[in-house]
This record gives sequence, C-alpha cells and structure tokens, in this order.
Amino acid sequence: MTVAETHPEPTRLLLDLFATVPHVMVSVKADSGRYVGVNEAFVRRARRRHPADVLGRRAADLFPAALAASYDAQDHALRTTGQAVRNHLELIADADADGERRWYLTSKILSESATHGNVVVATSVDAQLGDRSSTGLRAAIELAHDRFRDGLTAAEMAGAADMSTDRLERAMQRVLGISPKQYVLRIRAEHAATLLATTDETIAQIAADSGYFDQSQLTRQFRAHVGLTPNRYRSQARAPRRNDA
Repeated sequence: MTVAETHPEPTRLLLDLFATVPHVMVSVKADSGRYVGVNEAFVRRARRRHPADVLGRRAADLFPAALAASYDAQDHALRTTGQAVRNHLELIADADADGERRWYLTSKILSESATHGNVVVATSVDAQLGDRSSTGLRAAIELAHDRFRDGLTAAEMAGAADMSTDRLERAMQRVLGISPKQYVLRIRAEHAATLLATTDETIAQIAADSGYFDQSQLTRQFRAHVGLTPNRYRSQARAPRRNDA
C-alpha cells in the first residue's frame, strides 16, 4: 500500500490520486511536524522503501539538517501567516537518478483534518530547469544561491542568465511567482532560519552570515517572511513537540 491509512480525510482524494504518480511528490504533515500522509514518490525522495518508514517521522529524521530546517521554516511561516507557499524552488537529490540533483517546485497549503487539526499539505514537481530553454534562468537562480550574502542585484542575475533585467523579471514571475529581488530575500531568510534552528550562533552573527546589514534588518525581514522574530522562531524550532503521530 502506497498511501497511509491514517491520512487526514480532506486530503484523501489528493493522496489517492497521486499515490503512484512517479514525478509528483505529496506529503501531509501534522502540527507536531510528523508526516501523516505520503505518496510513493515522496517515500522514494526520503530514500525509504515503504510509507511505514516515513509516517510518524519528522523532516529532521529523514533529511539533512539544513534541508529539514528549511522545510520547518516554510511550515512555520505558513502556519503563522496563513499565506500559502507557491512554487518554492528546491534543489533535491533525485532518488531515481543515482543521486542527481534536480530543481523542484514545491507548494504548500493548510488544510483541516478531523484527526490531526490543521495539516500542511505539500506537493513537489520537477521544475525542468535542465531543459535548454531554461538554461539562463537556472544560471540566475544558482548565482542567487551562491551569492545571496553579497548584495546581489537583479542586474547581476540577469547578466548570469544572459537576459535583460526585464526579461529575467518576467521569467522568474512566470516560473516562481516572485521577482529576482524577492527571491534573494527569501533565500536569506531561509538560510537564517537554518542557522537559528541548527546552531548556537548569536542573532548578530546569523545576520552577518546571512547577508543582512545588521541584526535589526534581519529581525525586520525575517518577521516579514516567517511571521516570527528570530528569537521566537529559534525557541519554537527547538521546543519539544507533542507526539500525535
């Protein structure tokens, strides 16, 4: 069986529909952070063999610490602000291609469950940035991930993509739904979230490590992105969670 019998009722159709679809990963996560519903593609992504090897576990049990912290930051932002995550770009090792890293677009929404309360429902699909037509956009995105700390500009990203700034803006809006500048800001906030959850660095150190001018700018922009102050996020990320898996 590829879908958990314990999956939340409102997501039953989604999980059943995509139970064995190979390139669409679906997961459902309870407020505890534990997975309560997954499809077969997600099981493979987690490098497990059966849903039972995933259900009841948290992201930190299945993925590298930095990646798990990024997922948790998304969930915190979604639960705090209520704003759905749309077309979030992630570089993920493809379990079906000997560990080849591919870009995936992830979207997340909140849904109601009689069993688990508010659950985070996520889907991830291949962004196909390996296509020749997407080479420029991929170059701009990879530059953003390499240089998000350095005051990277949209013009520099456009140069890497061999596009005009206006063309890059349109391409990123079409694929990701955000501008180049907004994308860099999001990378910074998620990097800061990873450090907050996984290190004992001070807030000031994290601000410097993440490309912010100072702690004040980090606090302002982090709260706008995640919905929490850095201190509050760190406390919640490290607090023990109730076990309702």
